[in-house]
Amino acid sequence: MTLPNESNGSKGSNESPRLWTDQLIQHAAGPWAAARQHPFVRALGDHTLPRERFTYFIGQDAVYLLDFSRVLAMGAAKSAGRSDERLFLRHADTVHAVEAALHQDLGPRLGLSAKALASTVPGPVTVAYQDHLVRTAWTEPLAVLVAALLPCYVLYQDVARLMVPTAPVPGVPEYREWIDTYAGDAYGEAVAEMTALANRLGRALDPAVAARAARAHWRSVRYEWLFWEQAWTEGAHFAASRLGPEPSWPQP
Repeated sequence: MTLPNESNGSKGSNESPRLWTDQLIQHAAGPWAAARQHPFVRALGDHTLPRERFTYFIGQDAVYLLDFSRVLAMGAAKSAGRSDERLFLRHADTVHAVEAALHQDLGPRLGLSAKALASTVPGPVTVAYQDHLVRTAWTEPLAVLVAALLPCYVLYQDVARLMVPTAPVPGVPEYREWIDTYAGDAYGEAVAEMTALANRLGRALDPAVAARAARAHWRSVRYEWLFWEQAWTEGAHFAASRLGPEPSWPQP
């Protein structure tokens, strides 16, 4: 697995090398484009998304963010400098404070109580995405972990900003609130910080590490598409296998 060349020009070109994050996105261009154009994303943007699908998505996202914040804390432990350590810890706290507040506000309006959110059973894609990030955090250097984390940052901002010009006004308040959160300046600052860290870490990577980072990033982008797909079908696509859904464990 190889990343695209650092420059579009020849060896004698005066063009500046492309940023590592741009190279990663180009490397994952196929699943990235598919995620941006997924039916769930388009329906959320024009506010035609069935409410029950958005409700399912919010529940799964709340479950996913529990491990996402833990992985950010593991990024702090892997950081060599105190400023990077503080960045990861601050982002982990933001996940708890800002995004958790978003779910706690949206949840009741969607019919999801705090108890229901806390007892949400993670779907197969949610579990797979969480496991991918946790495994990367445990087994890979910081640059690979940051590459795996980036799609959750950048792709959400990307699709939300695409939605802003076309979203109906006033539209569905819950959908508008989600769009405004991820298209907003506060979230944009977090994306910019993580992107800058990635580009700094990616400046002089060993080729083998760079390849693993590209693979981790590509897999995360694929999981983002699958996360939309899981929400679009409310998990039915994955539960419809011959194995059937997981049965409930008897309670004492």
